[in-house]
Amino acid sequence: MLINNKLLKSPILILTLILSTIGFACSSSNSADDESATVNGRVEQTQAKTNSLEEGTVVTMATVSANGSIETLEGIETTTDANGNFSLTFNINAAQNYVVVAKKNATEMMGFISGAVEKGSTINLKPINLESTAETKVFAQLVAQGAADIVSKSDIEAVVTSTIQEEINNSSSLAIRFATSLKNSAEARIRFFQNEIENNSEEKLNATLEVLAEAQARLETDLSAASTTQAETAAVDLFLETTATAMISAGVEANKAAHAIELWSRILINSMESASTEAENSARAQTSIMTGIVVDAAVRAKAEASEMSDETKTAIADAGIKLKAALKAAVGVKADVEAAFEDYMNEVQTAMASDSSVEATFVVSVKTEINSTTGAKTVFESAISSTTNATAALTIYSTFFNEVESTSGDMASSTSMSEANIEAVTKIIILTNLAS
Repeated sequence: MLINNKLLKSPILILTLILSTIGFACSSSNSADDESATVNGRVEQTQAKTNSLEEGTVVTMATVSANGSIETLEGIETTTDANGNFSLTFNINAAQNYVVVAKKNATEMMGFISGAVEKGSTINLKPINLESTAETKVFAQLVAQGAADIVSKSDIEAVVTSTIQEEINNSSSLAIRFATSLKNSAEARIRFFQNEIENNSEEKLNATLEVLAEAQARLETDLSAASTTQAETAAVDLFLETTATAMISAGVEANKAAHAIELWSRILINSMESASTEAENSARAQTSIMTGIVVDAAVRAKAEASEMSDETKTAIADAGIKLKAALKAAVGVKADVEAAFEDYMNEVQTAMASDSSVEATFVVSVKTEINSTTGAKTVFESAISSTTNATAALTIYSTFFNEVESTSGDMASSTSMSEANIEAVTKIIILTNLAS
């Protein structure tokens, strides 16, 4: 699927195409006249894999209306078997924004189908439980805000977790806050593609969409098949890794991809400011891990392309491993996340300064200058700390990058380092300062 230049200029058209490929795994039927599709899934009482709702749970198809309310579609109903499994066939022309509702006595849970549904397709929906219910409530608010076309199911999947499911399920205002945050970050991502990806942006965008579609489909399948908590955790970890590096896999330069994910994460968390600490930490836990994954990949790529020794490159790679472990342990607590990135920055910059092909005074001088009271990093952090506007954020990032490169250029004039190393070290300093 290729997107022409006219489409590339339209955020809603771009993300509509994304949503048509992300959110479920499907296989087409051989019947061209079939106007129906089938959704297969399982209903779970909790995330505990052995705890499913009892046989006979009623499963119905519903739709999200324009105001965000969930309305049952008449005549589309089935029941679960003894293992909580169900198969529900429905007419694809009955509605849009489909939601699968499972109800037994006073217990009601939901899961949603993202994007266009093709006739004759079979949709493998991940297990319906309290977490999927929270995700569905956020999706419903995105429909109400008119943003369901620019926020993918993978976005919701990444930030709405079991940690915060109860609060979302009991608070419509928090579902609205998550939806607004996801909308703002999706708009930032669109602006990034429009403004920052210059060469072959159309092909790279399409390739990114394919990677994201595969990641989401793999997650749906893996979660459906998971019989243990360990298997579920492994599926989610793979999803976050693949999603975070999707742009790199699509041929986008690694440092650009790191910029995009950091921007997406920053706007999302800034937009969560009025939410509870628990909700903000839950979202930050996920976004910080994704940022750590792609920043580490970008820094390693720049190190590999430099003239630094294999020992230095190994030290930088080891720092990335420590970073990702520290971010998981931080569970989204702001101070701990910041400390993890700060430690990473110091380890990487110390490793570079110790390399024989890099002058330590250059690394120290640039770091000192940009962190001074009026330095680029200080100004950047002050400006970006509460920004939720995509255009303003991109300007702030651009100013930061340009000022660090200018400082580096000034310092480089008094060194004997090669141009390749100056460029690599400067990019690594920028990358390690983004989230620290």
